[in-house]
Amino acid sequence: MDGATLLSVIRTLTVGLVVPLGLICTFTYCTTLYRYRLDVRRAPDGQGEDRTARSPPLMPYAIPKLGSTIGFSNQTVGKFWTWLRVQAGRYGQGAFSIMLAGKRTHFIYSEDGLAAVFRSRQLSRAVLDRQLAVNVLGMSKEDSFKAFPDRTDEKEKMTTERLHSDHLLNSAAVNSLTERFMETFQGQLDGDTCLKDGLDTNLYEWLWHHVFRASSTALCGSTLLEMNPDFDLDYRTWEDNLLGLLFGTPRLFARQAYRARDACVEKLEKWLQAGYQHPLKEGEDPSWTPDSGARIMRRRHDLYKQRDLSIHGQAGWDLIFLAGILSNATPAAGWLLLHILSPTSAPDFRQRIMQELEACKQSDGSIDVPALTHLPLLNSAFHEVLRLYVDLIVVRQVDNSVALGTHYVREGEQVMAPTWMTHRNPVFFARPEVFDPERFTTTNSVTGELGYSTTGLGTSYFPFGGGHYMCPGRVFAKQEVLGTIAVLLLNFDVTFTSFMKDAKGGWTEGGTDDFPTIRRGFAGNQVVGIEGDMRVCIVRRPPVTK
Repeated sequence: MDGATLLSVIRTLTVGLVVPLGLICTFTYCTTLYRYRLDVRRAPDGQGEDRTARSPPLMPYAIPKLGSTIGFSNQTVGKFWTWLRVQAGRYGQGAFSIMLAGKRTHFIYSEDGLAAVFRSRQLSRAVLDRQLAVNVLGMSKEDSFKAFPDRTDEKEKMTTERLHSDHLLNSAAVNSLTERFMETFQGQLDGDTCLKDGLDTNLYEWLWHHVFRASSTALCGSTLLEMNPDFDLDYRTWEDNLLGLLFGTPRLFARQAYRARDACVEKLEKWLQAGYQHPLKEGEDPSWTPDSGARIMRRRHDLYKQRDLSIHGQAGWDLIFLAGILSNATPAAGWLLLHILSPTSAPDFRQRIMQELEACKQSDGSIDVPALTHLPLLNSAFHEVLRLYVDLIVVRQVDNSVALGTHYVREGEQVMAPTWMTHRNPVFFARPEVFDPERFTTTNSVTGELGYSTTGLGTSYFPFGGGHYMCPGRVFAKQEVLGTIAVLLLNFDVTFTSFMKDAKGGWTEGGTDDFPTIRRGFAGNQVVGIEGDMRVCIVRRPPVTK
């Protein structure tokens, strides 16, 4: 066969494939567009005489099965939600649906719909959790069902709910964990000799490594990092690629992500095995040990054994627990510090924060952790960080067809409740794109005393999710962020030098208005990443002499 004949055959085959595919896509788009136009012409959700719950309008798409997956996967954070909010305003809808990788997925953001999502018992998370266990943690399917069963055995001696209630939502337990974190963080900084004469550094990059090591030590003990000094490097690569792994990106296209995942799990396996070889004596139950870390970790390991998880599965479950504690608190602390130290913030913002922090110093130099959680401006600014920089999607599987407010969803479908749609909605928050540290402050009408509050916001503000599956680590995460700010600013002078841009080939100095921006990533990154940094000089304050 000569070249001309071969080229003719290729053209014929191409036309034979492209034309039918083009016709299929055109037909799919036209039919879904027609159905969408009919649906959005109905009375807006919750209005008119007919208030019967109906399925949200399905966005038109061209590619069967794939649906709107490509648009949803846009990695410019917030772009999809901004577009969706425009559609919501145009058609007066409190929910829309898309076809996402073959599954009809409902985005619900109306007040009644969100309230129903959070309280409904017809929605669950086990299917997604098992997908996460297999794809993100490398668990076997057998272990994933043991770790995340459809229903918890009521006869179990220990359950995740009871464990979280006793060790992550209990004030005394969380305060003890926070104090261990702050003590470790302080010890690391005291041991850094560079800070005595002054260290010029990129703030967030420096902060990330110190907070990671302090958090992982407070939770898992010092042995983990002693055994694996480079654990933070593998962890960060895995963390940066977590959502790609969750979506099932093939190993061929994400070799580095899979290598990092496997390395993290392998290192946690070795740490677990070493810890099991040195059990505590009968009757001993300290709040923390170098080998096993905090008491909550030992209770988790009891649960693993109770459910007969393999050592590989145990390591994977420890990895996602670490991520739940570390992956949001660290960037939240970074965003808050950037705003406190930025020359673009209000001139007196940092001064007022320092006045509040100074009031929490105790006579022995330690910091009163409970007092930190009551500082009006600091706590208001913390919640403003969560409002502005959290891109959380509450995801639920529909176990039984149910009406969620005015939205009807069917068994086997999927529901998503995105924070971006309400946190940045001008109906709920004035100037929603602007960081306002006083947004959540309140003033007592009688005493004039300044306070802060997030009550009364209903479903317009839910950075930790809602309902039965609300983040159990929210109390410790908040105290970890506030503790980080307190330890650093009360013991060190931090001076702004310049904003930094992450250019190809290394960092480059930016202008005075180049405040760090949101890093690219898939929707649902929770506390979004930081693109850029701030160059600062950190100097240890001299001890106060009496």
